[in-house]
This record gives sequence, structure tokens and C-alpha cells, in this order.
Amino acid sequence: MNYWHMQLHPDDKSEWSSLDIKKIISQKMIGCSGPPVSIFQTIGIGDYVLVRHGGEIIALTKVTSKPEITPLEIKDEYIWFDNYCKIDILEIYESEYVYGKGWFLPKTLMPIDNDIAYTYIINLLKKINKRVGENNLKENIKLLKYKKQIILQGPPGTGKTRLAKQVADNIINNNPQNLSPRELIENFFKFGKSDKKYNENFRSRLEEFYDYFPKNQFSEMNLDDYCIGKNNSTNFCWWIERGLDKYGKFTPGNSGNYVIYFSKEDEDYRLAKFSQQGMFDIFVDIQRALGDLVENESIELASKLFGDSFIIKILNSYYPEKYFPINGRTSLVNLMKIFDKPFKKIATIELNKSVQNIFDEYKNKYPSDITTLDFMHFLYSRFDLKNDGNLYEDSKKVDVSRKPTLIQFHPSYTYEDFVKGIVAKPNEKGGVIYKAENRMLAKLANDAIDYPDNNYVLIIDEINRANLSSVLGELIYALEYRGEEVESMYEVDGSQKLILPPNLFIIGTMNTADRSVGHIDYAIRRRFAFVDILPKNLTTELGNDFKKDIFTKVSELFIENYNPEMEYGPEESRLSRSRHLSEEFEPKDVWLGHSYFIQHYEYDTNGIKDVNQPVDFTLRLEYEIKPILREYVKDGILKPSALEIINNLGK
Repeated sequence: MNYWHMQLHPDDKSEWSSLDIKKIISQKMIGCSGPPVSIFQTIGIGDYVLVRHGGEIIALTKVTSKPEITPLEIKDEYIWFDNYCKIDILEIYESEYVYGKGWFLPKTLMPIDNDIAYTYIINLLKKINKRVGENNLKENIKLLKYKKQIILQGPPGTGKTRLAKQVADNIINNNPQNLSPRELIENFFKFGKSDKKYNENFRSRLEEFYDYFPKNQFSEMNLDDYCIGKNNSTNFCWWIERGLDKYGKFTPGNSGNYVIYFSKEDEDYRLAKFSQQGMFDIFVDIQRALGDLVENESIELASKLFGDSFIIKILNSYYPEKYFPINGRTSLVNLMKIFDKPFKKIATIELNKSVQNIFDEYKNKYPSDITTLDFMHFLYSRFDLKNDGNLYEDSKKVDVSRKPTLIQFHPSYTYEDFVKGIVAKPNEKGGVIYKAENRMLAKLANDAIDYPDNNYVLIIDEINRANLSSVLGELIYALEYRGEEVESMYEVDGSQKLILPPNLFIIGTMNTADRSVGHIDYAIRRRFAFVDILPKNLTTELGNDFKKDIFTKVSELFIENYNPEMEYGPEESRLSRSRHLSEEFEPKDVWLGHSYFIQHYEYDTNGIKDVNQPVDFTLRLEYEIKPILREYVKDGILKPSALEIINNLGK
């Protein structure tokens, strides 16, 4: 591959404008006549040619055919040259000029042979490749939004999982301006709108709650009024956990955290804590603690019985203007980090009050009808506040961008692992109880239903390694008919319904070289869009950090007359099978991907790449690249003729 810059007009350029040059370029050819032809004939397929008009840059092009004599039938007022070659147009420019050192412009055609001109053209290529990559990413995002589920398929090492994460990040976070968390929050208060219907429903739900449990009734409350476990919605603990969950979730972990609960197994009330005291005495303490908490906002007694999250949820339910609707310490600490506020050794309830104060400050600065519920929804839609990461490290920095859910399928994976299933749990007597529970997909679907303004993405790595028909079950219907109820074989919380909402997106990745797994049947295939992800030469993007020579030699095992300067599509690679590749396989399915040929570096103690400490590439060559290629020979993908080439790689 070589780099050139050339004029594209006859000797007398005074009658030729940049617009005329662009008309020539639009026919996807370049050429010349006279003495420069001898140089022009040395241009090769894959060379880059910067076309100019004097010092004005017209276009960057890539040669796609060898130079030859221009046929008379294609000559016209613009195709003036006697020799030509075909090109791809990479970029057309407006008002772009080069002058001075590094550019000798009078000549018709010149190789780029100095650092100044070379750096210039490489930077142009990097911008183009970045834009092409961004456009490809946008196309995949557009496809996922339309189809709701896609599969990225290709041979090993092509970056399928990495691309899946990029697509997911855009779908989930949608932050094209790359604003900081504080800037996103500021913009929310400046331009955000309140969800009036949601807030009205909340007020109505609170009134219903107050009818059951007014502030002054706790001294008269009985066990039935308090305890969860009887499958009714008339007890206090059910309301705090489930009745008001759309307005700030509280998850106790297990019923024992309520101190007393109704055991279905015993058909009686159980005391989960403080076994040295009688149930009656403990319940009297619970009455007093709840009464003092709700009537006086005093936590002294309640903190001896309950966890902070339960206490905050109760306070927020009775005093929604004073306590913020987030009760988990992890989330509150992450918010303190966002606002650069202290959090160590500060009680969880005090952190909650700090968030409420932050809300009040923004409301005073940007008066609007936004409520704490609106702000809570915004925070969880934009940030992954539940991720504890380096929660109590000295650094206050925290990555609060929301993440996709990632899972990897394997041959023994089942519907019960993925959607819903029976799980065994120990009971209080040392025995085991069996209970149906939602698994990963059903939980994610429920989250997406609860927060319809948020997007959720599930990435299923190696999706074809499981028996998909068995794993998906009734989801095969739900994938196509988003938002419609389907019946699951398991009942969870009194319901067998399962819904895949339209804001839950699924990205699968599939290794096309893996023949040890089953094929995806047509019923499932038509519900997914398939995108081919193929190997490519990364020299322009990575320079010497991409081992182009070895990549080329390996690629020649799969593709006849492989040209590292060509951008291969699935159809082109299918038509160019190497003599070393078995006739049973298509190059696009088994061609070893580009990620195997990227130079790795050591990292310092701060996790920063040390560019002065490259990892010995022969380790990757001997223990990753060669073994998989030899396995290809063993499996009949590559013919024995490939072995000599494989063994000599890097020599």
C-alpha cells in the first residue's frame, strides 16, 4: 500500500475549476496523460490517492483497479486522460488546503514520502474510519430499535461482544454530548418535565395507604395488621414492600427482616429475631417504635429493630416532602460521590436528607413542577446507582453510567435458568422449601415494565451454544409480539403472565466457526436480525500496534489473493475461498478476527496502559493464534497444506 497526491487536470489548469475535478471524481476514476503515465502505472490496488487542484484538496480516494488505457467510448469533456484506474471515494472536501513544507505541488503525481504529508493523510483516514465506524454503529442501533433483538455473528476475534456493549451503551445512556453526571442533572432541572399522571397516582395511592394506616393507629395495630405472609394487601409490611413500590422500591431481602412475619409452612406467626424475648413483648416494641417513627420522626427505637432502608421507606411514605424516595445506602453513597459530598461514617438516613436538600437547592435555582419522584426516576434512568464498585475507596470518582445485563449461554442452560424456575431455599427449621422465582430475563422485563421511559439491554454472549427453542419457551411468541401477555409454566407472586416490553432490547453474539453447537431454527431466526461482523485491517486506526504482516498471512489461509487494503464484505469473502480452506466452509464464518493481532501493553498500578511496556506478541502468537489455527486443521476447517504456513508464522 502506498500514498499519493495528484492533480487531475491537464497542464493548463486555468480553465479547470475544483467543481470540474469533482465531476471527474464522481465517475469513480482518476487518470493522467503524457510523461507522468510512467509513474501512474506504478499505482496499485489499495493505494490511497489525495486528489487536489493546486493547493486545494478535492478528495481522498482508494484505488480499486490496476491502471490501464482509457477506452475511447468513456472519454468526454471531463475524462480527458489517456490512462485511468477505478477508485472508491472516501471523502469529498470543501475549503481544505495544503501548502508549504512537505508539499511539492506543481507536479501532476507524486508519492507521499515525508512525515508532514504522511501524517496529514493518515489523520484524514483516521477521521474517515471513525466516521464510518460511527455510521456502522448508528446502523446497528437503528436496526436494534426497529427489530428489538439482533444477533451479531462472525468468526472468533472480530469484536462482537465489544460492539454489542457499544450499541447497548448508546441505547441505554444516550448521551451524545458526553455530559458529566452533574451536567445531566442540571439539564434535567432546566428542561425536564413532570409526569403529572404518575404523581397524581402516587398521591391517590398514598391516600389509600393512609386510610389503612393513619399516623396515630400503631398502638392499636394487631399482628394481622402488621405481618406480611398471608397473601393479602391489608397489612403494613405488604404496603411498604409492594403497595408503594412504584414510588420508591424497598426490598427486605427476606420476611425475617420485619422481625415478625406469618409463616405459610407453619401457618402461624414467627419471630425471626430477638428469640430471647417473647413474641408479645417484641410486638409491643414494634408498635412503640413505629408510632414514635411515624408521629415524631424519631428513629431511636426503630433503629434497634429495623434496618435503615425500612425506616427511610416508612418516613418517605408519611413525609414525602422531607425524605427522598431512595432508601438504599449504595445508591445514596453514589449520589454523594456525584455531588462531591462527604459520605464516610455518615448515617444512611442523613445521606437521604442530603439528597433531599440537593433536590430543594435545584428546585430553588430552577423553579418548576418537577417532584422528588420525577427526580428519582430520572436518576435511575440515567445512572447505575446500585453498582457499589469502589464504594468506600478513598477516591470519590464513580462510574455511574447504566450498564447492560450480560449473560453467556452454554449447552446445559435451561428455561429455568433464564426465565422462571423452581429454586430450593432453606427454611427456619433447617429444611428446604421449593419456590418459583423470576430469573434474569423475567426480572429485567419487570424492571422495564416498571420504568417504561428507561431502555434496558440484555446481551447474550454465545447465544447459539444453548438449545434456544428449549431455553426461550413461550418467549418465541413474546419476542415478536412485544407488550402482549404470554403464559409461563411457573407462577410467581400469584401470576403466570410474562411480558416482554418494547423498551427491553436483546443483543446476541454468535461464533460462526463453532460447529459443536446446534443451529438456530427458522422460527427463532425470523425474530432476530442477523448482522455479519468480519475481520478487518486495523493498521490505519492502530498503526504499529496492529500486526498487519501476520494478520495478512493468516488471512491468506482463508481468502485467495487476500488484499489487506480491501474492506471485505460477506459476499466478497465467500467468492474468494483459499486453496487451504475446506470446501465445506465459507471464509466469513471461520476467518480469524483482527483482535488476535492487536499489540497488548502492561498496565501500571493505577490501571493506566504503559506504552513503554508492550507485552511480547510471540506469547499471543504461540499460545493463541497458532493453537486455534492448528485446531482448525484438526477439525477439517483448514486443509493440511496450511500447517507449514501456520508453523512458520512470525519467523
